[in-house]
Amino acid sequence: MVLNAGITNVIDLLQGNSDGKKFTHIVVGTGNAAVTGNETALTGQLAKEILTVNNLGGGYIQFNSELTAGDPAMLIQEMGVLNEDGVLCYRQVITGQNKVAGVTYSINYKIRVQ
Repeated sequence: MVLNAGITNVIDLLQGNSDGKKFTHIVVGTGNAAVTGNETALTGQLAKEILTVNNLGGGYIQFNSELTAGDPAMLIQEMGVLNEDGVLCYRQVITGQNKVAGVTYSINYKIRVQ
């Protein structure tokens, strides 16, 4: 879900307003509370730089990154996207995925712009 802060950010981007910032980081966290739109961070948030972006068509965009072997073990239950100012603009609760220490994981995070 696009969060309240994210709506403002996207509107600024679309208007060419310098307050609109591009999305630069995927974040993962351990919380599983329902999305309210007012979130400002994830529980146990770990931010990873977006390495590539794919336009998938049909209003979908995919952000790609990775969790490295040195990142901590965690049960990932939520994901989101930060803009370049560190503002959480998008959050989603997901089926829990175990991140094991010492293992590298690809993150492919697809969202729909509608």
